[in-house]
Amino acid sequence: MKLLYRLGSILVIGLLLTSPITASAESQGNEHAMAGVENGDVLFDITLSEPRMLTGQMNVIRETYRDLQAHGITPRMVLAFHGQNVHYLTENLDTVALEDLNQVEAFNQSLDKLMALEGVRIEVCAIATRVYGADRDAIRDGIEVVGNTYLSNIGYAKQGYAVIGIR
Repeated sequence: MKLLYRLGSILVIGLLLTSPITASAESQGNEHAMAGVENGDVLFDITLSEPRMLTGQMNVIRETYRDLQAHGITPRMVLAFHGQNVHYLTENLDTVALEDLNQVEAFNQSLDKLMALEGVRIEVCAIATRVYGADRDAIRDGIEVVGNTYLSNIGYAKQGYAVIGIR
């Protein structure tokens, strides 16, 4: 069952990666879900550590940002990273497997585009950097090391942020 879920996830991400991302956000029929919604506050809880899938997710998050704007909503987004993906958030990528390096660089380019958007905040968990042996001092500029992203999940949820898990 777990293998079937993983294969399905890979298929979906593969389709996302091969599908063009529109240059301008267009409404795709979400009016019913967005009726009465006034805030676009969301925390993405990111434990996914497969670089190609992470790149696809960063592109979907950027599209979600634009879709919120198309509905007249100002997005405020927090991307909270924890898990082995913390190695991808450092200035030096020498802990990344050589076969993953190109995709990790593509992930970072997609992340850069998100970081440039107003209202987007990137956090990385200090516990995860310690547990997975990432160099905390080498975390990229613009990414804040926080003590515990589980606390980020709790705090932002209590502040009214929707929490979306990316695993």
